Amino acid sequence: MNTIRISQNDALKFLEELPDASVEVLVTDPPYWTLDKWRNVGTTTRLGGHHDKDKQREEMFFETIDRDYLWDLFLEMDRVLTLDGHLYIFCDDIVQPVLSNWVREAQDEHRFGECHTLIWDKVNMGMGYHYRRRYECILFCWREKREGVSGFQNRKLRDLGKADVFQYKRVTSGYPTEKPAALITELLTQSCRVGDTICDPFCGSGVVGAALPLDYNGSVLLNDKSDASMRHMESVTFPPMYRELADIRWPSARSVPGNAETKGDSQ
Repeated sequence: MNTIRISQNDALKFLEELPDASVEVLVTDPPYWTLDKWRNVGTTTRLGGHHDKDKQREEMFFETIDRDYLWDLFLEMDRVLTLDGHLYIFCDDIVQPVLSNWVREAQDEHRFGECHTLIWDKVNMGMGYHYRRRYECILFCWREKREGVSGFQNRKLRDLGKADVFQYKRVTSGYPTEKPAALITELLTQSCRVGDTICDPFCGSGVVGAALPLDYNGSVLLNDKSDASMRHMESVTFPPMYRELADIRWPSARSVPGNAETKGDSQ
């Protein structure tokens, strides 16, 4: 069934409510603890940052997660993914080695087999000092047949000839940390099959739901804790097949502009 279900909940609680092996592809960008450092330095003005704390805009802040929370989240993402599932998790160069180490060195705790770091080249530089950053890491994780993992199934990427660097201009006038729709579409096209369930527990701008491949038919689970995300997604243009069927399900029976009918959904 083609549905987009939108929930407003803590990401970890949201995942804990999902059944085992119920998601084929998970794409997300958690708000890591490393963001707090740059807010205080003042290089994240879009997110309310400023070196003078009196000039920081608290209304632009969203709650970050620490390393312990990330570990619990990592285990929940492993649990909800099918044995042929793919995980794409955006991160910076500080968090990337933490995640890749867990994938490779903590295999008694999860069912991932291996990972590969993809690079999103944002074309334009960001703010900062020293060498200014213009890239972001995307850790791609998948299953491999190994001891302790039974029932393994291999999910091949559609195009095995793609490079691991993706060049898309950063979004400069949208939701904070919004990802380019074309980048998300490319990742989803590589991993998704008809009937799959796609999930983003930190959906932010809702781009994962808006950037579905043209040939995709299935379910999308979007969640974010913040009111700002819910307000922003009311203006998101979701794919026509979902809008026409009024199969965008909002928490608390929110109205969906442009739809003739809406359906409420519990969180």
